[in-house]
Amino acid sequence: MNDATPAAAPPVAPVDEKPPEQRSTLSPVVQGIAWMIACGFLFGILNTTQKVLTHQMHPPQVVCLRYLVGSLVLVPFVLRAGWTIYRPRRFRLHVYRGLVHVWGGLIWFTVLPYVTLAQNAAIGFTGPIFMMLGAWLFFGEKMYATRWAAVAIAFAGVLIVVWPGLIASDVASIYSLWLLASAPLFAGSFLIAKTLTRYDTPEAIVFWLGIMMGVLSLPMALYGVAWTGEGIDVAFAWRWPTLIEWSLLLGAGIVGSSAHYCMTRAFHVTDVSAVQPVRFLDLVWASLFGFIVFAHMPTVHALVGGSIICAATLWIARHESRKAAR
Repeated sequence: MNDATPAAAPPVAPVDEKPPEQRSTLSPVVQGIAWMIACGFLFGILNTTQKVLTHQMHPPQVVCLRYLVGSLVLVPFVLRAGWTIYRPRRFRLHVYRGLVHVWGGLIWFTVLPYVTLAQNAAIGFTGPIFMMLGAWLFFGEKMYATRWAAVAIAFAGVLIVVWPGLIASDVASIYSLWLLASAPLFAGSFLIAKTLTRYDTPEAIVFWLGIMMGVLSLPMALYGVAWTGEGIDVAFAWRWPTLIEWSLLLGAGIVGSSAHYCMTRAFHVTDVSAVQPVRFLDLVWASLFGFIVFAHMPTVHALVGGSIICAATLWIARHESRKAAR
């Protein structure tokens, strides 16, 4: 990612640049936490809607249409604000992010019908841990003993979440592990998004993610691949959504773009580690929406394992914040 160096181009001025008397009196950390709380709540609604859709439609098609609709609903804002705000200044980074995010999305959407929202949220807590590992591998950040300890504790929590399936040799355990496999891909996508905030506006980052996801997932949306006893079977799988499904896709597009915007704004105003403490609320939203819509009671393993993963994330985030202050 040689084109990601800050010296290559001057950073873009923040979209919300205002006169001093109109600027918020809240600290950047408080603003970032508020944006992330809104992000978690919206993602809870989004995941519930997407789970409903994946029970009815070919999951890769849900990926394609959900993200495309998410960008299409932003077109009026593009026309009103002008192309300058939405023009990608590091287009290659947007492509890289799309390539990483699309595989994470395809795995995640395919597994979503077979796991509860609480399991999904619990394993999703590993995202910051994978982001930390990614920063070590690709950006040269140091991994000292405290960070390795946080990684070990987080993965102990993951084992608790998937343990019942592993003990019973249940096929559900495979879905949980596939869900875990999508976490580092999403973490890589968010690391690239954090880099993109140096050059592009949050609006542009959200808009181009939807475009990239829609284009890159289209081949998988059109054709389904299944393994049979005689080999791999490829069949045309596209089905035009019903009116209700289009309504859900539209709602998911609006909520999804709003959630990604809130997350990007949080990354824009403060450090990633500073906003991680509110991630535990994701499990609360997932358990609440899962019970209301699907009558899923969160299992003890999901709650305990998710709490351990979140505790490891909170611990390392607090440690990193204190270290940065020193």
